[in-house]
Amino acid sequence: MRHHHHPHHYELVSTLPDVRADTVSDEDIASHEAARAEAAKAMKNPQNSVLATIKENLDQISKDLSFGVSYSQSSRNDHARALTTTVATAITSYADTLLATVEAGPNETMTEQNAHNIAAMIFYDVQLQDFMTGLGQTAPDTLILAVNRLKTLQKLYLFEQKGGENYLG
Repeated sequence: MRHHHHPHHYELVSTLPDVRADTVSDEDIASHEAARAEAAKAMKNPQNSVLATIKENLDQISKDLSFGVSYSQSSRNDHARALTTTVATAITSYADTLLATVEAGPNETMTEQNAHNIAAMIFYDVQLQDFMTGLGQTAPDTLILAVNRLKTLQKLYLFEQKGGENYLG
C-alpha cells in the first residue's frame, strides 16, 4: 500500500506593513537643510591635489611597468623610477608637515581629514614600495621613517576616539 505524503499545513509568507509616514515632516526638511548647510561649511581637503597627483603618478608607474622591466623598456623604466622618487618625496613631505603641525598643537590637533589622508598615504606607500622593488630600487630611509610616523599618528588618532581605549586590546 502506498502512502502519499502531503503537507498538512501551509505557512504563507507575509510582508510587514509599511509604517513610514506618507509625507516628510517640516521638522525633517528643516533638519536636512541644516545638515546640508553645515556640510557645505566643511573645508575642502587641502591635500586633495597632492593625493590626486600621487594616484596619477602611481597609475603611470603601473602603465610603465606593464611592458615589463627589460633593457628594451629602459626609457619607460627610467620614467617609472623618476616617478617613484617624486611620489616618495610627496609622501615624506606630507608626513613631515603633518607631524610638525601635530607636534606644535594640542593633543586634539588630529582631525578626521588627517586620518583619511594618513590612511591614503599609507595605502599609496604600499603600492610605491612594491613598484620600487620591481624596479630594483630600495625605499629611502626617509620614506620608511615618514610612513612609520604616519602609522604611529594613525594609531594615536584611533586610540583618542571615543571607545578607542579598547583599540589596543
